[in-house]
Amino acid sequence: MGLEPTMASGEIERLVLEGIADFDGNTAIYVKPMYWATAGGFMGVPPEPSSTVFCLYLFESPMMEPTGFTLGLSPFRRPTVEVAMTDAKAGCLYPNSGRAITEVRSRGYDNALMCDMLGNVAETATSNIFLAKNGVVMTPIANGCFLSGITRARVIECLRADGVEVIEKTLRPQDFLEADELFSTGNHSKVVPITRFESVSFQPGHFYRRSRELYWEFAKAGVA
Repeated sequence: MGLEPTMASGEIERLVLEGIADFDGNTAIYVKPMYWATAGGFMGVPPEPSSTVFCLYLFESPMMEPTGFTLGLSPFRRPTVEVAMTDAKAGCLYPNSGRAITEVRSRGYDNALMCDMLGNVAETATSNIFLAKNGVVMTPIANGCFLSGITRARVIECLRADGVEVIEKTLRPQDFLEADELFSTGNHSKVVPITRFESVSFQPGHFYRRSRELYWEFAKAGVA
């Protein structure tokens, strides 16, 4: 990206703990560390590495209730790494997600299922996605057009350790329509069921419940 990080991870962690102490602890807090450049090179476009600045933004953001959300298939696509910074959590990617959600909300859905440029499912507009069918859990294989998140990786690890077969593979929208259950993973609300995709309704299923249970067991063990 052309930026030059200025903070050690340990220092960021210290600031996070310091900032969290200012909240009452009754509402979930979203932690957002950010870097950007304040000066540019040729015609002001490429960032000047030495001008990189850091900001840590903490704010209350209640987690989604585990009742789930609905999905509509978006006409908009996730870009490839050749045309956008898909290998980073870059601010320039958010408008694409925003317009995808706006479009599906006009059709009565909460969130958007987004495909890559080849028409394979990438993720939702805000989180990674999983399906379960015939006792097997599947999720789109990371192909560079979306971030394979930390929560996604943790859920895969926990499920496999629990004896569940988890396959990362190329999936099409039809695979999700024909699934037994769907759920999403992400930093904001961790593990949440998907209750409808287009015209097909789903009940929160065994693999969603087990994924959520295993994730929180891991998270709470780390705090103890």
